[in-house]
Amino acid sequence: MRWRRVFSGRADQVRSARVFASALFAGTGREDDVAVVVAELATNAVRHSRSGTQRGWFGLEVTMADVAYVAVTDQGGGRVPYLQAERPDESLQVSGRGLLMVSRLALATGMHGSPQVGYTVWADMDLRGGGHATTDSDREVSLVS
Repeated sequence: MRWRRVFSGRADQVRSARVFASALFAGTGREDDVAVVVAELATNAVRHSRSGTQRGWFGLEVTMADVAYVAVTDQGGGRVPYLQAERPDESLQVSGRGLLMVSRLALATGMHGSPQVGYTVWADMDLRGGGHATTDSDREVSLVS
């Protein structure tokens, strides 16, 4: 099954997108992880692209399967989404590590698009085991374009 929904590019709509996606994943054991992923991707869309401007929007797409696809599309014009590497010698920051967190919850992550037409940032969520992505500390999933 596939769902697509467009939300106004306002901060309060990030919560609506999170609740919508979490409800779709009810009973999978990944509801909370999906809620975190959607909240992070939608927040980035609203904060860092034209999606957060007056009359802006962001789109959410969810495809349910053994490996579920969760994606947020923005309106571009902002920064290029990228995964910041974790550095043990740096102190924790309040922001800037969201896509790293998404990559740890997901089986794979990536993005495509441009500043002109917008970016879609996606995460594949493994539903086969009903739990979290692998916890192997040596595993690192890069955000690909």
